[in-house]
Amino acid sequence: MDEGGNLKSNLDSLLTRAGIRTLNSAQFILLVITGFTLLLGIIYLLTNSIQIALSTGTCLFAQLVDSFRNRIRAEQLRQNQDWPKYLDSIHSAAWAGKSLSQAISDSRAYAPKSMTWAVVEFEKDESAGLSLETSLDNLKFRLANPIADRFVEITRLASLSGGNGYLSALRSQALQLRLENANWNEIAVKQNWVLASAKLAVLAPWLVLVLLGMKPETGEAFQTQTGLLVLGFGLTASLLAFRLIRALGAIPERKRILGS
Repeated sequence: MDEGGNLKSNLDSLLTRAGIRTLNSAQFILLVITGFTLLLGIIYLLTNSIQIALSTGTCLFAQLVDSFRNRIRAEQLRQNQDWPKYLDSIHSAAWAGKSLSQAISDSRAYAPKSMTWAVVEFEKDESAGLSLETSLDNLKFRLANPIADRFVEITRLASLSGGNGYLSALRSQALQLRLENANWNEIAVKQNWVLASAKLAVLAPWLVLVLLGMKPETGEAFQTQTGLLVLGFGLTASLLAFRLIRALGAIPERKRILGS
């Protein structure tokens, strides 16, 4: 029961990180199973070969899983684009004379969507009478993000020093984030183009196989022992190629230097 609950919680978290908020974990799994079944059925109708259908379907499924991972990464980059606006809003609120905690709470509308809930919890901590330092610690723990780590530590230092230098620190962090985001986006665009070409090169032989499989003699050839060995070897090579592409083309993530 606990394992099932953990699996559901992890999948819900992945869907949220991917920006998919209209489906829950059960609906997503049902959609994946239905889509995969339809895909196998279409390939089988075209080739009249269950071996070709299963092999090609498995390769396409691996492609879709990788695309889902890329969506999570792209959504994270998109969410990072909202951080400078959030910092600018806090800067404006603090400049207008609001306290540090008020500035954080009042700027919630400008926060990245993935962290709005954490700001709400921060407000609850403040309302419950927790100190600003404890509320910041909780916010840092909930977000578990290197950008949030820097922001929390800047706010903590500002609180300990009576707010001195807070406005300039926020402005500097917002400027630095804009420069970082521009560099990350440029790297992501180039990486996506290279990886898409590599994945297409891996997937292309299977698409050709489906076209060739529309001839009866092709389907019959892959029902033999030799044909099954060829399919098995090709599928194994394709899956290994996908893993190699992901490993070599992975973009290093921001590290939580201030995460402890």
